[in-house]
Amino acid sequence: MNSNQQKKVSEQFSAGLEKVTEDDISSVMSQKEKAFRLSKHLGKVTDDFKLLWDLLCDYKSGAYKEVPWKMIAAIVFSVGYLLMPLDVIPDVLPVVGFADDVTVFGFVLAGFASELDSYRNWKQSRPSLPDTVSGEEEK
Repeated sequence: MNSNQQKKVSEQFSAGLEKVTEDDISSVMSQKEKAFRLSKHLGKVTDDFKLLWDLLCDYKSGAYKEVPWKMIAAIVFSVGYLLMPLDVIPDVLPVVGFADDVTVFGFVLAGFASELDSYRNWKQSRPSLPDTVSGEEEK
């Protein structure tokens, strides 16, 4: 990604955070199958995507509320951006099409690292419950 594209992605991310509402959580969560299919294009960020999705599910269900709204907004925006095929770098372009999507998730992971660590610790300390992502028992 060139610097001009990176600047556009950063600007869209910053502006997008201000527009996210509680209703947007349900909107992106209703597209779970598509989001997980597209997340396979995120490379090393795919596992982090799953953790962010779990956090979003736990926030929405009320199981985990120890997270700033700005982080929830960032996750919702990031998933929405992934779902949008025509963004700064159109997803239809081979190899580079998801570079901007990875960048957006990178903003969330870097900007909320300590909050994500807290959530990960909380999640690992809980008794074995059905997995938020797959609906299967955790091992």
